[in-house]
Amino acid sequence: MLTKLLLVESSAYQRILFSKMLSSYKNIHLVDVVRDGKEAVESILKNSPNVIVMDLELPKTNDVEYIQFIMKNFFVPLIFLISSDLKKKDTSLNDLISAAFDLIVKPNGIWREEIPKIEKELISKILLASKSNKSKINDEEKLIGKNSIINSNLTSKVENKFNFEKIPHVRHEEHFFDRSPINIKTLETNAIVMGASVGGPRTIKAIIEKIPQDFPSPIFIVQHMNNFFMRQFAVNLREKSLLQIRMGKNGEFIQPGNIYIAQGDKHMQIVERNGRPCIRIFDGEPVNFCRPSVDVLFYSAARVYKQETIGILLTGMGADGVAGLKAIKEAGGKTISESSETAILYGMPKVAAELGVADHIIPNYQIPNYMIKYAKKLA
Repeated sequence: MLTKLLLVESSAYQRILFSKMLSSYKNIHLVDVVRDGKEAVESILKNSPNVIVMDLELPKTNDVEYIQFIMKNFFVPLIFLISSDLKKKDTSLNDLISAAFDLIVKPNGIWREEIPKIEKELISKILLASKSNKSKINDEEKLIGKNSIINSNLTSKVENKFNFEKIPHVRHEEHFFDRSPINIKTLETNAIVMGASVGGPRTIKAIIEKIPQDFPSPIFIVQHMNNFFMRQFAVNLREKSLLQIRMGKNGEFIQPGNIYIAQGDKHMQIVERNGRPCIRIFDGEPVNFCRPSVDVLFYSAARVYKQETIGILLTGMGADGVAGLKAIKEAGGKTISESSETAILYGMPKVAAELGVADHIIPNYQIPNYMIKYAKKLA
């Protein structure tokens, strides 16, 4: 299927370079190249692209309003191009960043020499975006949900008729387990672990916004993004959440009711230290081609919290988190995968559902209610 692409770029020189690169791919049809948000809206109405690549730092003062209009009114995945010094700019862009389908950092240096460095990443994300569930990207009502929908049946289950042996093999001895014995006699609370890839930031934000201030359990999140974007994402979550948002720090003891986000480009595990659960942050090799890996977090939660774990696998491509979800299930914990109704990219949760490792297969607007129902103090 031919991908109809709209490019929005303020720099005339970069428009030429990007256009030449994108036009060289037979499965991408560059329907238009425009300079700003206003021209982008006009082009969408005229050309109906199914993917948009856009410079997030357009120069006109009303460009942000046009981008917000596009996100609200058109079901088209947006891939933002962002300069590496974005952190020095207005934090009002954080909402846009978290709502994007994906992000790419523009290279520094001489553009003619630097642009090939992001070509493979950009093309792969464009093609992935074209296959996403576009009608679910900006459907706020479906994403967040109404009370009458949230209070509907939480326990939709799939028959456990699939073969667990089909789950992709992972070498947990090397990547997941500290083999020393665990000496945690009493846990203060249970724990909730959550993993997502493409489409995750928007979904995670919508879920976390619904969690009340008195929520007792710690929440651990792995989102497939690099460290630069993860820090922006954490800033955005802090503005929306009633709970304490933390980037996971190595050796930090776990506190009830806190949300711990994995750093980009590093794995996050739950381990034991001095008889208490704490966080381990480490480099390690990529697992399932990912660092941070959802499986690394999920396996460690199953080991430390055992049956007092709930694992939640959200939108994304691939199978990262599926083996870890199985580990949680085998330890006696509860497992959830997002359903196709709301998943922007129904990949990771689909594999979990098909292999029978998800106890509940539910849309993301039901997940906050389930988390509230499950969270509890143990001591």
